[in-house]
Amino acid sequence: MERDYEYLADSLSSLAGLPVRLYRGGKFAGLYHHTMFKPDLAILEEKRIFQNPGNVNYYMDENFLYYGLFRAESGAIALIIGPVVQSPLDYTLAVRVLRAMGENIGRAGELMNYLSAMPTYPLRNFLQILCTVNYFLNGEKLDVGQLLLGDEPNPPESPPAPPAGAPHNTLELEEQMLSCVEYGRVDEIEEMFRRPAMGRAGVLAADALRQQKNLVICTATLVTRAAIRGGLDQETAFALSDDYIQRAELLAGYVELTRLNARMVREFTRRVEQVKCGVHGSCRVRAVRDYVLNHISRPITTKELAQALGTNRTYLCRMFREETGKTVQDYVTGIKMDEASRLLNTTAKTVAQMGSYLGYSSQSHFQRVFKKTMGMTPGEYRKKQNAETGDGL
Repeated sequence: MERDYEYLADSLSSLAGLPVRLYRGGKFAGLYHHTMFKPDLAILEEKRIFQNPGNVNYYMDENFLYYGLFRAESGAIALIIGPVVQSPLDYTLAVRVLRAMGENIGRAGELMNYLSAMPTYPLRNFLQILCTVNYFLNGEKLDVGQLLLGDEPNPPESPPAPPAGAPHNTLELEEQMLSCVEYGRVDEIEEMFRRPAMGRAGVLAADALRQQKNLVICTATLVTRAAIRGGLDQETAFALSDDYIQRAELLAGYVELTRLNARMVREFTRRVEQVKCGVHGSCRVRAVRDYVLNHISRPITTKELAQALGTNRTYLCRMFREETGKTVQDYVTGIKMDEASRLLNTTAKTVAQMGSYLGYSSQSHFQRVFKKTMGMTPGEYRKKQNAETGDGL
């Protein structure tokens, strides 16, 4: 079925509240939006926008405006959506944009009115729009994390501070991230990056670029401590933290800093995962860990693990002990107790709910195993953690 791209461009503009430009065979074929500003801001950045590869990508100019690019039918059709701002445009920025365009700065009010007629989008929310449209346009499943962590070239940029009324990131979200780092849950961290952004970071600096650098520093401090709690040795953790902070100070672009921050969190989590997988972090140990985490809610036997890994039970037990210094069953119990500790730290689940979730036959059985492993009951552990953090779960 032949697609009606004019209808698509018009509908996308209406749904997103943003200008959409349509191209056929590399030539401009129409602009769709309820309001206009001449010259069209996208025309000024057109060549740079099209330099970005792939079916979907984004570009941010030096004046903090960003654009989304879609390609379809092997590039014969293209759509540019934008410009987009992350917060309402102020007079100073409007003047800077007009000067870059070679326009009279007396048009600042006109430009501000034009952009105020469009919704503001945080970068990750805008990327979610791009991923969704690209799926229906090209049948290609991408997520925010893939665009956010990508290595596509982007010019230096520095977006304005987020609007004052936007909610802060929740304590729950921060605890979830740090919990993933502490317990080496790489898959869960990457899943977090795939989700649309919720809330915003607090204001850490008056300058937008300094704000993002300060955010990297704060995140480095938090994930370093979480990684040390997870078993990463202090020297490695602090050296890694120093390296990322120094790299952040050398960067001059918002997108670059955002990607660095995400990579840093993922790297700390991966390092802890390696610790959890034993000294060598072999494929066999990692496969056992992944299997247990994916089947955490039921009892798991050594025989079942051997079958899942396609190996002999006796061989698995011998090799596992050589690589980790533990029996397979002790390792499985350790993973489950790590998960129990994480739930006690980050949720209000009852002991009975946790025991059931972790596949124990009864609450008392779960409590006995937890006390033997951790040296205290689940209730005592939660009370101790709440006293140390001042929390009141």
